[in-house]
Amino acid sequence: MYLEQLHLQNFRNYDDQFVIFDAPKTILVGANAQGKSNLLEAAELLSTLRSHRTSRDRDLILDGESVGQISAQLRRDSGSVDLRLTLRETGRRTAMVHSEPVRRQLDFLGYLNAVQFSCLDLDLVRGGPGERRTWIDGVLVQLEPVYAHLLQQYQQVLKQRNAFLKQSRAADNPNLDPPQLLLWNQQLATLGARVVQRRYRMLNRLEPLAQTWHQSISGQTEHLAIEYHPNVRHDLTQPEQLFPAFLAQLQAKRSQNTIKPRPS
Repeated sequence: MYLEQLHLQNFRNYDDQFVIFDAPKTILVGANAQGKSNLLEAAELLSTLRSHRTSRDRDLILDGESVGQISAQLRRDSGSVDLRLTLRETGRRTAMVHSEPVRRQLDFLGYLNAVQFSCLDLDLVRGGPGERRTWIDGVLVQLEPVYAHLLQQYQQVLKQRNAFLKQSRAADNPNLDPPQLLLWNQQLATLGARVVQRRYRMLNRLEPLAQTWHQSISGQTEHLAIEYHPNVRHDLTQPEQLFPAFLAQLQAKRSQNTIKPRPS
């Protein structure tokens, strides 16, 4: 996959900028605040539909404008692909492939694959588990675009379950509603088990690649290992054990008056 052309309109500090990538390697050089990071951010948005710098579309649009647009032409083994992402100060963004709007933004993912390196990557080692979860999820969305929908479902059920628990506490009902709580727990365990298993599967695919590169860098004097330790304890090589383990932990947390587990 190659990014051949990028067209930015009213995006960040660009009013109308067309860039052609016709060399095997492109290095962006310029003064501070000239827009190098903004150009890379545009490619990131086309790849993941997210920016690591902001969660609000209006922050991505040129000051004084209400609409911004990122367009790109890719070359893949299957042929040329045209992508377009329209950002609005108010209202929903629009994603298009070959000038046709996609029914779900999920269908926009997977065309442009990108890897980002920055000083912030140190947070993967120095930061907490949330940083690592976010990074794993970002990789998975590119490898398996359907994962974005799965993660969204999990977060929605988690939010609804938390709201139910808070409402029950506000009503001073320590016994809650066992059937309804069991229903929420079962839904959360089902989705959470799928999230954990996909993260585990992705790290298994990554480990041999990372080991090869690390041995090359270290002169084969060190051995790199990646271990995944989710909060839900079970044998990761036995996926059928994950759902009952997840559900059992949810039930145990209930007695401890805990709101939410996390598939770390």
